[in-house]
Amino acid sequence: MAQIQELFEIFDRNLPFVVRDKGTVLEILGHEGNAVFEERDAQNALIGAAVVNRSTILMLCVDEKHRGRGIGSRLLKRAEEAIRANGFEQINVGNGFNYLSPGVPTAKRYFAAENEKLYPGLDERASDFFTKRGYVHSWECNCFDMRFLLSEFEESETGKGIETMQYENGFAHCINGITYRLAAPDERDAVCACTDDACAEFTQYYRADALYQKGNTTRVFVAVSGNEVVGTLIVGVEDEEKSLGSVGCTTVHPSWQGKHIAVNLVAVGTKYLREFGLREAYLSYTYTGLDHMYGYSGYKICVYFMMAVKNIGG
Repeated sequence: MAQIQELFEIFDRNLPFVVRDKGTVLEILGHEGNAVFEERDAQNALIGAAVVNRSTILMLCVDEKHRGRGIGSRLLKRAEEAIRANGFEQINVGNGFNYLSPGVPTAKRYFAAENEKLYPGLDERASDFFTKRGYVHSWECNCFDMRFLLSEFEESETGKGIETMQYENGFAHCINGITYRLAAPDERDAVCACTDDACAEFTQYYRADALYQKGNTTRVFVAVSGNEVVGTLIVGVEDEEKSLGSVGCTTVHPSWQGKHIAVNLVAVGTKYLREFGLREAYLSYTYTGLDHMYGYSGYKICVYFMMAVKNIGG
């Protein structure tokens, strides 16, 4: 039976286009509800593996030099049989109780997109593999990650008429009467009230006290008008060793939308990551429309995901 470290290593070498920190990957691969299927070579080295949790295929990969020999097909068949035996009528690939990859990494664009700069070497082989076996992309839009080399960031992208001010919690930027800054410890409730109205599914990610504490590497940025929080963004160091930062969970209160607030939040947050000394920034698991918004600050789509599903009922 494959050890968790073996599973991590085959994931790491076969899914280079996926950004997930090692601790999260190990935790997911070690989940007690997983069923693991494997293929080994004559030396007993793991060359292919599938990990299933309930109705989800969390991972299916085969080492490059062993592809084209039916190993992936055998692993997929065993995974599907396990899911069917558990009583499920639909299989999804990627996101279940958590995810290693949101879906199947691919160069395939399912809908129109802009601001695209795909990873070198990314192709459509993985998505073609699932398509040929009855899987379809289930979203009515694209799903993708975006990435940005911070040396290319231009301060002018933060908008016209920027005024930088000193604030008790750091520096703040004033753009067209809206102040953009790090959230203070006593603003968590106001932040969550804003996200509840703007995108309630994001509120859970804004509740952690650490996000509002000085010295934490992941912080909340807010857009403030007077004393009202009108927009939010989470900015952080994703992987300091790889010099990678992230932005995400952008929200703007419905009554303040259409005023370029989201764009300015992303630009100010990106500037923060650059000043932190990071080399690149990225955002993950996002969707059509946000390629335009994040593109203002220089982010480009680097990988698409086939949100693959297959009906096996009936």
